[in-house]
Amino acid sequence: MASHAGVSMTTVSDVVNGKGRVDPATRQRVLDSVRDVGWRPRRSARALRSGETGIFALCFPRREHGVQDWLLNADYDMALVAACAAAAVDSGRQLLLAPRPTDLEDLARLDVDGVIIADPQEHDPALRILDQAGIPTVTVERDIRRDDKWWVGTDNTGGANSALDHLTRQGARRIALLTADERWSWFADTTAAYRAWCADHRLRPLVRTINADDPRTSAAEAVRSLLRLKNPPDAVLALPQGSALGVLDAAAAAGIGVPDDLKLIAGIDSQTLMVSQPPVTAINQQPMRIAQAAVALMIKRVTGDDVPGPTLVATDLVVRHSTASL
Repeated sequence: MASHAGVSMTTVSDVVNGKGRVDPATRQRVLDSVRDVGWRPRRSARALRSGETGIFALCFPRREHGVQDWLLNADYDMALVAACAAAAVDSGRQLLLAPRPTDLEDLARLDVDGVIIADPQEHDPALRILDQAGIPTVTVERDIRRDDKWWVGTDNTGGANSALDHLTRQGARRIALLTADERWSWFADTTAAYRAWCADHRLRPLVRTINADDPRTSAAEAVRSLLRLKNPPDAVLALPQGSALGVLDAAAAAGIGVPDDLKLIAGIDSQTLMVSQPPVTAINQQPMRIAQAAVALMIKRVTGDDVPGPTLVATDLVVRHSTASL
């Protein structure tokens, strides 16, 4: 709508909220654009901020791969949705699962009191739009370029150190990391923790960045390249959902045994990893606890309470056959 009227989103927000000093001609142009695009919000932005609907929205990143691939690796997302819905209902509210807003028209369809953004990207545009509209937001993990206390996340550094220490206890000496080409704090924090851990242990880091939208295939390609090194890795920490299956594919194709020749830990757990051959050790990202904390933080934000800082949730390492003969 802002582009339709030829003004900034802040000006549109001022007009629809009836605030600010806007030139009468500009105000009329915005109102004409509102009429032309058919935007008829059920209530004003002032009401959005007053907490009158009893509804929170949960927004996931827009994904390029198909629904079938997403469902295969979406255990974390589905657990997060279920737990957010339960926490919202327990607080006397409802949860709406919605696409990320990209403009004011999207916001008009979000008739909610606040928005929970899962996995924000660096300089996430959805957060900028929500901020400009004055809609309370909480993020699951953080935008790595924002100085913001309104977020909930897992202890990515602790999770990485736990996984790497476990691999070392199992005899691994050359541990590779598979991360992703998404600018998410999960990947950035874990990669930083991995490099710091390698420096502390005087080990050479082996980092490969794979395609988050095709994790299994790109992980298999990355591992094949690692196995061709003069000193190939004897263990892999594979972060993106689905990437651990690609590691298993590459190991099987090369005739390498897991865990005897190559140990494997997945950065996020799933039902598929529990029944794979072999079952894969994984970091439990605690989606149920994350969801409960996110809803609790959102309630504080919409009711005007203050918080001392972000909420960090500790991870657990679920040990299976891919790192040790059980």
